[in-house]
Amino acid sequence: MKYRAILYVISLLLIFLSFGMGVSSAVAFIMDDPDVLVYRFTGCAVWTFVIGYILCKLTERKRGELDFGSSTRDGFVTVALAWLVAVIFGSLPFITCANLTTYDAFFETASGLTTTGASVINNDLLTSDGTPLGKIVESLPYHDPANLPLPAGLLFWRCLLNWLGGVGIVFFVLLVLPLLNVGRGTQLYNAEVPGLKTDGGQLTPRLGSSILYVTLVYLFFTVLGGVLYHYFGMGMFDSVCHALSTIATGGFSNKTASIGYYSSPGIQWSVIAIMFVAACNFSLVLKVVFTGKFPYFADEEFRFFTGMVVISILIITPLVYFSSPEVISVTGDPAFLPRTVSNYLRIVAFQVLTIASTTGFCTSDYELWNCPVAILIICALMFPCGCGGSTAGGMKCSRLIVVGKHLINEIKHCVYPRTIASVRLSGERIDDPLVAKTLAFVLCYIAIFIAVALMLTITEYRPNAHYRQLTEPNLVQADTDLEQTQRDITSTDSTAPTPKPYGTTIDVKTAFGASIAALSNIGPGFGHVGPSGDYHWFRPISKILLAITMITGRLELYTILVLFLPSFWRK
Repeated sequence: MKYRAILYVISLLLIFLSFGMGVSSAVAFIMDDPDVLVYRFTGCAVWTFVIGYILCKLTERKRGELDFGSSTRDGFVTVALAWLVAVIFGSLPFITCANLTTYDAFFETASGLTTTGASVINNDLLTSDGTPLGKIVESLPYHDPANLPLPAGLLFWRCLLNWLGGVGIVFFVLLVLPLLNVGRGTQLYNAEVPGLKTDGGQLTPRLGSSILYVTLVYLFFTVLGGVLYHYFGMGMFDSVCHALSTIATGGFSNKTASIGYYSSPGIQWSVIAIMFVAACNFSLVLKVVFTGKFPYFADEEFRFFTGMVVISILIITPLVYFSSPEVISVTGDPAFLPRTVSNYLRIVAFQVLTIASTTGFCTSDYELWNCPVAILIICALMFPCGCGGSTAGGMKCSRLIVVGKHLINEIKHCVYPRTIASVRLSGERIDDPLVAKTLAFVLCYIAIFIAVALMLTITEYRPNAHYRQLTEPNLVQADTDLEQTQRDITSTDSTAPTPKPYGTTIDVKTAFGASIAALSNIGPGFGHVGPSGDYHWFRPISKILLAITMITGRLELYTILVLFLPSFWRK
């Protein structure tokens, strides 16, 4: 293992990350954040840069040394370690500038960089002097006694983490991998860029050119989203932040009520459009630019994704319209939307796209729709999610298509045993080893989903009330006080969900919802982690487990799983 080469790439990543912190610090200064926040943010950026620079100088290639002589194995370690280091250093602003514990900051940063959008920040957090803060996202708590409002630097940093995690860190790692001398980088390209890979997976023969073109598309739709949001009435700062998190399918918002805070239909339809584009393969957009043709419907995966989304909307909209007398707004202002077809269509389309694209924004709580069929459809959308070559998470539609076609071929083979059938995707034949790898991926995906849910039920297990009263009387009293506070909050706000008490065993729906939401990088799940819930009540070990699950899902499983093979570490 060429540790010097790995540390060299990590040092470049730290320098790259420090510039992002510097931009956030500048935003904090421009938006008139308190001086203490600007100083601490600047300190995080400076220390991250200094550590990266020193490490770079200690590990850089010596004079006359052509390359590090690394292998593909070193590349896989570099990719996994790069994400872990990015999460650790990216959590520094949350630790130093906000009242977040180390594991909460680690969870929040992992959620941002993996574009999951799950958050541990909730309305129950208090300022350091013990006073309730109310809408916590709009006003994070500080270590200082004063209740300092609107920390724009931290809000911008959360959304920038989404944007960097979308393609920023991915393509940064891919661009510096040639420094490790791992050949053409095809295997690492497959590890970093989500989706099913075939020989024609790259837009151009040169990997660097493909990365550059996709980055330009990424930048274009970021700017387009910001312009549209501002045009339809969103403030300039909020437009920039939401544009960063939308194209990355990240889901972090400046508002506790997410996009539901903005009642403008124009803003919500703009978000729907950007989420749809972000969930599609970016190479299709580039083919329009280069060839002048509209190749979308020639792509089988795009047709499948579009059909899945449209059919889901057409089924759910009438069901919700007739089964639910009112669509409950997350913001509570107004508490209920007028009963019109356009409102129902917009709300349903938004929630279907935000789940299918794994963005995680919300305008309504689908668990309050009083429609079990809609819940089941939304649950089913959490597995395939978007297309390969996009910023969306999940298994990807291409894998589901391949598995489905292979299943049909096997059924036909039972009737016609001499038939030799092949699996094709968009007219391109999928080799048998790739089909087998896809089947293994889907099986592994489901196994990890179940395993994480099972581990959550174990890590969140609490002893029964009688045993705890004997062994942990102080914790029992604290749980009782918290439950009373939560009941008071719920009684004053009829739209508020019933929070999960910190002293009870997790229910099955919440366990499975949190597992798939983390693995598919969606954010909202079911139960107490639904659209109106959050993740603050989990135990520290559960938060670390979910953060690792997010990273594993973002790196498409294999990049992390290969590290657990004993043979991987043998010389």
